[in-house]
This record gives sequence, C-alpha cells and structure tokens, in this order.
Amino acid sequence: MDRSTTARRTIEDHLGLLFTYYRDQREQRRWYGFLDYGDVQHTYDPDRHTWCYDVGGYAWDNSELSTDLWLWLAYLRSGRADIYRFAEAMTRHTGEVDVYHLGKRAGLGTRHGVQHFGDSAKQVRISTPVYRRLFYYLTADERTGDLMHAQVDADETFLTLDPNRKVRTDGYAPGDRHALSIGFGTDWSGLGWAWWTEWERRGPKWPSARKKLLASASTIAAQPNGFVQGSGLYDLDTGAFAIQTAPIVAVSHLSASFGLPELAAELIDTLDESDIPGFRAAWLDYCRYFNATSAEQKARYGASFKVSLIQGHSRLDAYAASLTGEAALTTRAWSKFTSSDGYPDASTP
Repeated sequence: MDRSTTARRTIEDHLGLLFTYYRDQREQRRWYGFLDYGDVQHTYDPDRHTWCYDVGGYAWDNSELSTDLWLWLAYLRSGRADIYRFAEAMTRHTGEVDVYHLGKRAGLGTRHGVQHFGDSAKQVRISTPVYRRLFYYLTADERTGDLMHAQVDADETFLTLDPNRKVRTDGYAPGDRHALSIGFGTDWSGLGWAWWTEWERRGPKWPSARKKLLASASTIAAQPNGFVQGSGLYDLDTGAFAIQTAPIVAVSHLSASFGLPELAAELIDTLDESDIPGFRAAWLDYCRYFNATSAEQKARYGASFKVSLIQGHSRLDAYAASLTGEAALTTRAWSKFTSSDGYPDASTP
C-alpha cells in the first residue's frame, strides 16, 4: 500500500480503521450465529446505541452496497489474513443463505432485512458473481464456481418475478420472454457479471453468455440516453434490449453501487469497440454526469436528476478522468471524495 503522501496515508488510515471497527463489532455484538455467520449489520442506531437489528431494510447487510467487494479488494491490496477470513466468511454466507438456489426465485438474492431471507425484494444485485469471483480465483473453490455458474440463467427468473413489482406504476407485468423489464444498473450488472465470469471461465454455457453480454451491452449504449435511460425491455432469447425512441432520465443512486463500475471497466479494458459499439462512450457519459451540476445534466440529457452517495460515486469522476485526462474531472473527483456527503476529510472517518 502506498502511504507516500499525506492524502494517501489518510485514506489508508481510514480504510484500516473501518475494517478494524467492523471486525471488533463482530465480536462485541456477537454477530455470527447459525444463519448469520459471515454477515454484518447494516445500519447503526445512535439513539439506542445499537445496530438496527430489528428494523426491516436496516438490519443484516446482505451485500448491500457491495461490502463483499470492499473486503476482497482490501485483502488484495493488503494481504492481511484477518481481512481474508472476514471476506471468506461473508462470501460463503451471502452465496448460500442470501441467494435462492431452487424454485421460482432461483438466481435472485434477498435484500437486507431483519431475517436474511425475509425481505420481499428479490434481486440479482445480491446474487451477483462479482462478490464471489475473487474468492474463486484465489482458491478454485468448486462450490463457489458452481454458484457463479448457476447465475448464468438468472435472467429466466424475470419471466415469473418482477423485482420492482411493489413500486410499479406503469402497469408492467412479467411473462413475455421477448419484453422483460430489466434495469441497466443493479439488474444488468448482476446478469452481466454472471455472463462475463462464465465466458472468462469458459463454462459450458459461455457461448450463450457471450452472446447475451455483447448484445445487452451494445443495446444499452444505443439507447437515447444510454445508461441514464434507466431500464429497457429485454429479449431473453437474443440478450438484446429494444431500442427506445424517446429519451428518458431514470437514475438511481444504487445503479452503480453493486458492481456496475467494475464490470464496465473490465469490458472496456478487455473488449474491442467493435464488440460493444458505443459502450465506452455511454459509460463515460454516465460517469461524467452523475456528479455534474443540475445545469450540466439538463444540457446533456434534457433533465436533471437528484443524486446521493456522492462521495462513493466520486470514483466515477476519477475513472472518467483517468481515461480522458480531463483535469476538471480530476478536480471534481477529489472534491466529491473529500467534501461531499460521506466521511469528512479528517484524521478519523
């Protein structure tokens, strides 16, 4: 780890403090039990001086906001055995307890709640292979490989279960295999990671996975507003989204919080433009405008969009800056990282 400057040293100190806090809370709060082993609590209640173990949507983490991915990247950067064991326990838990393996919900995971499997939101943002992929490549654990392989067909589950059924206002109902409503953020990133991992492992379904990955990525890029379009109607047989005619602005603060930036970066770094035409430009646009001003958003997309998790999304500014060399994006990345809605730029987070 590079601690050669004050800023780098502060960031490393913050990262170390955060992990140590969760590791110690695991012991102090006795988090690990039969069904809870490997997971952490999601939200702290400062009024009661305890974690929100009894409040739906705030209790067990269930991979919310990619905790698993944070731990694995922290291990790769540090080589610390305690982080590895913490990450391994979480990977085994979230892959087994928080994901359905049989039945009509197979391939989907359960959003965080009081019970790991009790929340009614069933989504691929929890079952996504990106949370298990690094553990698999470090260990060649066969059970983990089986879990990732099973996710290749998770798009079939959208035929019978609409993850957004409780908040729908457009009258959509699943059932048409050529027109399934799938979001470009948490839905597509989960499916995309399954297809990409199957392809790179050369699993038995990799030709189909490759076809769906390339078709879906290309047709997201071809939408009037690209990723900002929000969602589209997906063809289960071809993997392509229907190209919409009217531009729509539908941006969620969660869209890029479950492995989407990592997937986009790998596809851009690995594939040719001819494989996924327009994808690089569409993703860079999303990165450039998420933390932009309302006026800049409106000038680009015809409408502005309210965002949150600004500090976390500063990595989108940084990614776009690294690819384009735009100094303004570099400045904005640091500004949003140190002085927005997250931890302040201080000696302790």
